Amino acid sequence: MSEIYRKEVALSRQKEALCRDWSRLHRTKSDAVCPTCMAESPYLRHHWEHAYVTACPKHRIQLVDKCNACGEHLSPMRLYIGLCACGNALDSMPKVSATRAQLWLSTLMTGKGQPSGNLKPISQDVDTDVLVKVIRTLCLHPDPTKPALPRGAALPKTVAEAIEFLAPLDALLADWPTGLRSHVEQRIAAGRRDARTLNTLLGDWYISLRKACQGTTLEPLLQVIINVAAEKSECVLGLDSAKAMAQDATKYVRASDAARAIGVSVSRMHDAMHTGECAHRTRRMGTRGQVYEVSCAEVERIQKRRAEWISDITACELANVTPVVLERMKAAGVIRSDIRWREDIMKGGPVERQSLLDLYTSVDRGAQSAAVAEDATLTWSEFTSRRMGEKRAIESLMKAIASGDVKAVTRARTLGEMYFRMGDVSQHFGTPLLEAGMSIHQLSKATGWKWESISHWMEEGLLACESIQLRGQPCRVVLPHQLLAFRQSYIPLADLARAMNMKASALSLSLRGIELVGAKGLPDGALRGGLLRIADIGRLAVIGAKAGYDLFVPAA
Repeated sequence: MSEIYRKEVALSRQKEALCRDWSRLHRTKSDAVCPTCMAESPYLRHHWEHAYVTACPKHRIQLVDKCNACGEHLSPMRLYIGLCACGNALDSMPKVSATRAQLWLSTLMTGKGQPSGNLKPISQDVDTDVLVKVIRTLCLHPDPTKPALPRGAALPKTVAEAIEFLAPLDALLADWPTGLRSHVEQRIAAGRRDARTLNTLLGDWYISLRKACQGTTLEPLLQVIINVAAEKSECVLGLDSAKAMAQDATKYVRASDAARAIGVSVSRMHDAMHTGECAHRTRRMGTRGQVYEVSCAEVERIQKRRAEWISDITACELANVTPVVLERMKAAGVIRSDIRWREDIMKGGPVERQSLLDLYTSVDRGAQSAAVAEDATLTWSEFTSRRMGEKRAIESLMKAIASGDVKAVTRARTLGEMYFRMGDVSQHFGTPLLEAGMSIHQLSKATGWKWESISHWMEEGLLACESIQLRGQPCRVVLPHQLLAFRQSYIPLADLARAMNMKASALSLSLRGIELVGAKGLPDGALRGGLLRIADIGRLAVIGAKAGYDLFVPAA
């Protein structure tokens, strides 16, 4: 029994605290009862004590607080709950049907925010204090052409006074939301002609409702007001805390909000409007100002177009490559990019996303799986100038891969993880050639030949070479077989003179009948880097052998 007693005490305290929160809306002068409820079970319901509860949602009749026999109000101090002080039974009191608005409000107040049945606007989990504020605002300003009722009218003492005060709800809730829409239209028609904002047009009535309804389950009332204002007024909406609701109603947003949603600056947004890139409309603001607005559909269109172009960071993540490799891909033209993308509001970044996907699809489709040693392969993400040496060669390789001339040997989840055979890759790079041969400087150091002479021989076509790009600069490389072919055909005059312990100038005077090739003329008329044909030297040796043995006596 003690447990049941504690629960009853806790429930009673909860109801008492609730009634205390009603403050001046708590009926204290007289009781209000439902005759049918009293006939079923003669006890007072705590929600009957709220001044705005005028009906019984269960039996759909109005509450009574005045005896039909003696004409006096039901005293809280009467001896028997089920009887008036005059002895008249309360269950025999007249039963008057409640109106729709009375049932809607009493249902919400009775159930402490529980659903109001099938009555509209349907609201649940309504805060009683919020509901009271909304009802007070609606009923204190019933006629937009007349001043508001005295504030004391919002504190009815009897059921009759409450019914009279709450009477405007019947018109406002009639055929929801038609009744409220008609009332808002009347307020707009009666508002200031020069009003440019909804706060100015509808005044304290709208401001109070906005503050009370926003963020609660009573927002449908506020949404109806904003929807009507969007249709029937020329006011600029969305300049207050109900911005999101205004956008839903008008399907337009201010230019600053559109710029934020798109991801550009406000100045860039205005430029796009003036150049016709973005459709918009203007609304008057103040006496001479204007507000630019963009439709939500236009914002979505631009967002969709901008999503087709992505930033460098996103592109690197999508392809799984470093920014350096991405730059080479742009330079090679294997993906679409635009360095001036900021000048186009339809582009959200410098790289077209679809071109990156198309490149991956093309390479993946042409991949030919093959068993290749790991050290004999190279991934796309390793195509860097730091590793390979030549940017142009990297671009050439990327173009060859994109065109299908070089194929991947494995398939992977991303482009950067795809492997390529080193043999196919090396054909496009100068570094392997440089490792296999010698540059002009290396050849000069190894042979002692002058750099100018070697370069001149190459220009004259006497010494074959390969042209490569090394760190962005042109470089000529002599391969072993090219050097061998050169040595088999020519011998530098300086090398022959050194072998004979003579000066090159003295030797050239002794060989007047022998043609000197590949010599580079100097400004003073001298020649440098002359070559002798091996065949000519061979013929001289044969002639000397025929002339006599003494020609070849060793110098020692």
